[in-house]
Amino acid sequence: MPKTLIFTATYNESANIVPLCTQILRLDPGYDMLVVDDNSPDGTGRLLDEYAAMHPRLKVVHRAGKLGLGSAHELAMDYAEQQHYEALVTMDADFSHDPADIPRLLKALDGVDFVTGSRYMQGGACNYTGYRRVVSIWANWWARRLLGIPLHEMTTSFRAFRVDFLRRVDLGKIKSNGYSFFMEIVFRLSRVGARMREVPIVFSDRRAGASKIPPFEIVNGFRHLLYLFSLRFTWK
Repeated sequence: MPKTLIFTATYNESANIVPLCTQILRLDPGYDMLVVDDNSPDGTGRLLDEYAAMHPRLKVVHRAGKLGLGSAHELAMDYAEQQHYEALVTMDADFSHDPADIPRLLKALDGVDFVTGSRYMQGGACNYTGYRRVVSIWANWWARRLLGIPLHEMTTSFRAFRVDFLRRVDLGKIKSNGYSFFMEIVFRLSRVGARMREVPIVFSDRRAGASKIPPFEIVNGFRHLLYLFSLRFTWK
């Protein structure tokens, strides 16, 4: 059985998903891929089924509607554990994360439990402009200080996990189902003693389609960060 699972979640990614799957599955015959699609009205799910019929290393899960990005990532973590993968890589489906960086993340996972691709460490870069760049920089700055975790990046989904260590995290206790999930899983990994590392990446704006981050998610993100900050003093 292949020992590495690459995961992404989709909603209206018909312009991106087939090229993305093709690039990932060509990287290494030891990679399997899992995609969770939340009933995309643009036909993403149909394209995935057609592609999976020709590529058995791709597994597609269809959900009835938009059930949340966090729950899709939890599903992937459960799947990786149940199928006995050694490593799990998560990423966006819009080419903001370069598939060619996947081997670097996996190489960096040697000797640690968690690796994040970092836009904001030395050597990293982010092609966001305007308010999105400002919000992203400040969100990571506050997360680093309030959570006491010495990482420059805690809001990206481009990560690698050692699956046997991931079992120590009680996913059922995670409160966030949106983009705040990415901060919370890092926090909970830190609470159970995960060895962490970050590697620089270049984050590019999506290749096609529209951003799906609603404005209220920014407010929810800072509210959830304060919740995680309070857990630092009540964790048991």
